[in-house]
Amino acid sequence: MPPAVTAPAPPIVLPPAILAGPTAWARAVLLTLGICALFWFFLVQQHRFSRDSGDWSHAYLVPLISIYLLWQRRLDIARIRPTTCWAGLLPVALGVPAYALFQISGLSNHMAQGWAMILVIFGVVLLLCGPRITRLAFLPIAFLAFGVTVSEQVMILVTFKLQLVASQGAWALLNMLGIETAVAGNQLEVSTPNGVVPLNVAEACSGMRMVIAFMALGVAVALVGARHWWQRTALLVLAVPVAVLMNVIRVTVLGVLTLQDPKLAEGQSHMLVGTLLLVPAFFLYLGMVWTLNRIVVDDAETDKPAITPAQPAPLRWKALTSPAFAAAMGVLLLSTLTLNAAVAAMGVKLRKEAIQPENNRRVAAVPAETASWQRIGKDVVLSQEMVDELGTGNYLTRFYVRRDVQPGQRPVRLELHLAYYTGMIDTVPHVPERCVTGAGWTIQGFPITMPLALDSNAWKPDPSAVTPDGALLLTAPLSSAAAIDAGKSRIRLPRNPQDIQLRVSVFSGPRDARLHAGYFFIANGGHVPNAEGVRALAFNLTDRFAYYLKVQVSSMDVATPEDLAREASSLLGELLPDIMRCVPDWADVQAGRYPAPENAPRAPN
Repeated sequence: MPPAVTAPAPPIVLPPAILAGPTAWARAVLLTLGICALFWFFLVQQHRFSRDSGDWSHAYLVPLISIYLLWQRRLDIARIRPTTCWAGLLPVALGVPAYALFQISGLSNHMAQGWAMILVIFGVVLLLCGPRITRLAFLPIAFLAFGVTVSEQVMILVTFKLQLVASQGAWALLNMLGIETAVAGNQLEVSTPNGVVPLNVAEACSGMRMVIAFMALGVAVALVGARHWWQRTALLVLAVPVAVLMNVIRVTVLGVLTLQDPKLAEGQSHMLVGTLLLVPAFFLYLGMVWTLNRIVVDDAETDKPAITPAQPAPLRWKALTSPAFAAAMGVLLLSTLTLNAAVAAMGVKLRKEAIQPENNRRVAAVPAETASWQRIGKDVVLSQEMVDELGTGNYLTRFYVRRDVQPGQRPVRLELHLAYYTGMIDTVPHVPERCVTGAGWTIQGFPITMPLALDSNAWKPDPSAVTPDGALLLTAPLSSAAAIDAGKSRIRLPRNPQDIQLRVSVFSGPRDARLHAGYFFIANGGHVPNAEGVRALAFNLTDRFAYYLKVQVSSMDVATPEDLAREASSLLGELLPDIMRCVPDWADVQAGRYPAPENAPRAPN
């Protein structure tokens, strides 16, 4: 007998409002506008991060990839009739307060704001479409996380390890290619016919940012090309080592380019190399997808009926006034109005304006000589790439030695590093624990906080300056030359200068070298000895302006953290008045006397 012929399943005619039609488009547009209105501040900030940093430019493509992932599943989604799931209001009820918390509180965090937005989008889809469709839309929604700039706190935890992998891997590959290269930490030295060229594997070049771009590409390929959950899981796991490998190759290419021209490994050139390497990374991921798809050969899918799209139906106003849709729009609009009203009522300044010291004085103007100390050598000038990584051009790196060194006595050299930042700075300051280890040193133990014994004999209260909490400020005298230049004999000090502390770390380096490095920050008229405390000072919610100044003192000529604190107390005790001339007088700022209104246009919230 001939084999029985299975009749094909009858075609399914799709409901017209699911995939296309004016009703679906109207609902989508209205919901998109509602979400954009609620999360407008985050979206604008994300645009600035993506526009100003080539490391995050891939964020513009992430929503388009998510939309394509949904379009790829359109037929599976079309087989499911949408249902209302009121449980979707729970993620919305969690996401909206979380967004407000991470926007207008002391916990302000851009990455957390983005995650809150994704949670709200998930809740809206669950509310309007039901759990079965939401299950299919989950991965496209979760993929939006690749479009959110990673918080600097998270970057610091993993960036240095990725730097070491990139530098060590590139060192091995370059030497295998016959290019003599030395490595120390994340510093590569490439031997060229014109001499040794240093290749600094900076955060912008080998940290988490480019790895995220490679990972986003790998995840997108996995979601689009793989058919089974185990294939996608394997590709997601492989995306991390492949991304790190591509980053190693990227740094290796930069090392090879230095043989032709060292400038090809700097500035925009290294960004172009990373962009071009996305192409081979794409084909590498495609190769893995091809391999995994060949492991299991699916039977012909004959059990799924054909799908016949229906003609789009006219706009159905009733669908726009359904209880679920009305609830979603109502929550979005009410949350937007409530959040804006809270911002206005609390006087919160979501964007801080930049502020410069009087006469735009630079930190490089700090005196090269004091009563007890004098400069040795010339001030260090950083390359443009390092200035970009530092995040400010207003910096000073200078070495000081004591003036009263006796013949035959070994002088104590102190390296003073100052860096001034202002405006909306959603980053953690560069600190020795991050930068010194990146230069090849190894941190010993944990940082400790040491009090500074600054000379306070000439300090006097300033009865004309009172902080909002009622505390008096202190002033210190300027040197005669500085007083003539400033037009005044005394300068206000930060609040409670007698409590300034130095956060000290000890590092070991090549040939048993030891380095002691300590720092503190002056921010919006106060001071704090750790990077985490800068946000609380410099980004007070109601302050219109924000600035902070990193004050760092390092030495290889001291034996203990106590020795560094003692020497730093001497140097900073004499330089502190001049350092305070390089930051705005916060008492005048709070009183509205500085800056003049015509010199400081207000930025919108």
